[in-house]
Amino acid sequence: MSPPPALIVAADAPATPGAQEAREAAEAELAKPAYHPTPDLLDWLWHWLREHLDPTAVIPGIPPLLSGLIVLLVLVTCIVLLVVLLRRFRPVGRSRRASGRLFDDERDARALARAADAAAERGDWDTAVVERFRAIIRSLDERGLIEDYPGMTAHEAAALGSGALEALGEELTRAAALFDAVRYGEVVSTEEQDAWMRDLARRVDTARVDRTGAVGARGAGRPA
Repeated sequence: MSPPPALIVAADAPATPGAQEAREAAEAELAKPAYHPTPDLLDWLWHWLREHLDPTAVIPGIPPLLSGLIVLLVLVTCIVLLVVLLRRFRPVGRSRRASGRLFDDERDARALARAADAAAERGDWDTAVVERFRAIIRSLDERGLIEDYPGMTAHEAAALGSGALEALGEELTRAAALFDAVRYGEVVSTEEQDAWMRDLARRVDTARVDRTGAVGARGAGRPA
């Protein structure tokens, strides 16, 4: 015997969820991230203050709203100062660093060369390379081949030196790059690099400039 048609339709129809199931489905839907946008920093800070302290009562004797605004302003100022300090003192990356200032004092070329020699004797090759390049540029200034000026960078000095000593221009440029790399901690200098810089200093000192600006210099080398 076949069941009545009404029973067949009822059996094929989908089951209607109960009230509990519908509530759970709605809660699951509303819990999705799309319904909860991420608050910005100020919103997050304000909610944190409301949960941990009452900013409207921090400063007694003034209206609560004004007290809350003052507290919020102080906190925002502290955050801004912190960000500025972190940006100012963060390590300088290679991709964003320009050539830094060359000289930190007014020592003459001989004093700088002596400082480089003293650093080399104690095995401080970084200081030796940095001071020796400074001695090279200072000697060019003292000889009147270039003119030093406040804030001059290593690469600017090398460009000026290359104009005066064309035959040594490529090596002066390479020496400036080595100076910056060592000074800013990108590389650790070696004894061979100091020896190369020492030889460059000797050839710069003995270079002869003729009337056309051409230079006679013996030998050429490359840094290790």
